[in-house]
Amino acid sequence: MRSKAGSWPIRVLRVVGQVAVVVAITLALDYLLLATVFSDWKRNWRDAATAYTQAYVHVPWHHDLAPNQNSERPWGRYVYPFRTDGYGFRTGRCAPGEADRSKPAIFVIGDSFTEGLGVPYEDSFAGMIACAAEKEGKAAWNLGVLSFSPVIYLRKLEAAAEKLGVKPVEVFVFLDLSDITDEAMIYRVAPDGTIAMAPSYHWFDTGQFLLGNFATFRLFYNLWLTVGSAAPDERWRGSWSLDPAAMEKWGRRGLALADGNMDRIAALCRQWNARLTLVVYPWPANVVAGDRNSVQVTHWRDWAARHGARFVDGFAPFFREPAEEVVRKYYIPGDVHFSAAGHRLLFDEFRRTMGEF
Repeated sequence: MRSKAGSWPIRVLRVVGQVAVVVAITLALDYLLLATVFSDWKRNWRDAATAYTQAYVHVPWHHDLAPNQNSERPWGRYVYPFRTDGYGFRTGRCAPGEADRSKPAIFVIGDSFTEGLGVPYEDSFAGMIACAAEKEGKAAWNLGVLSFSPVIYLRKLEAAAEKLGVKPVEVFVFLDLSDITDEAMIYRVAPDGTIAMAPSYHWFDTGQFLLGNFATFRLFYNLWLTVGSAAPDERWRGSWSLDPAAMEKWGRRGLALADGNMDRIAALCRQWNARLTLVVYPWPANVVAGDRNSVQVTHWRDWAARHGARFVDGFAPFFREPAEEVVRKYYIPGDVHFSAAGHRLLFDEFRRTMGEF
């Protein structure tokens, strides 16, 4: 006779198998019903996930903002207006339009910080730059998009110039800590020149598919946005600047790859006769660790000096108050992104360093 202890693993496996079958059947029915019976509902549903699935599109440089978006996007417990123009650039008050293509152009590029994740366009540093540029008779176009990095910045700059039919007189690159990780681990340039994610990091493609085809995943995504933190815990993406082990594992490789792509951006700016400005800024972990003279500052200050680019040390203003106060005031709670006050602080330092554009 089998002992009760010996039968326990079998019972557990049986239950796990039954649960797996139920989940598989549920998802299969979910997918089939949305593709057939409820296809109209699928095309017209309006929920938090729609802002994600409709906001980003696939392009040769992997992803970009979809044009002509007008929605309310949730980010954690925050809901903020999100609009893009016909070119797929985030837009709002002071953002340039068709009538401004004849003005001297400024291209502002970066990742989710530059896109302005979690805040209205007008409260983002890119939106503030647009308002300042407008007063000077210039047009500042926001090319920033979530999870961009230098390998994509280069393609986006070229594509924006072609779309608009203009060559910028200024290019402002807001280089994020996560860019180094993205260069080392996330993005790969295919033989045909297109950009893809490394096989183990297909989060964008997988997320788009799941949210676009399964009501079940949309339900959980909406619940997560409503009651969860603002973003997944991706602090590891900036850890290379603080952790010697992470620096050795991927930080040095990421810096070298970012150097190469930034070199190409500098060459493109010389071709355009455009002035290049490089801006860096800290994550909360850098502030808490007292990482004032971060490798992100020293490395890119040296790079800018070698290439004749202007450099803005956006770390500086975040170390003028106690760390706890800085994190509370200038970052979205539970997230690495700036609050509206954080965007203002970085913009003020940018403008103080730059003077007129």
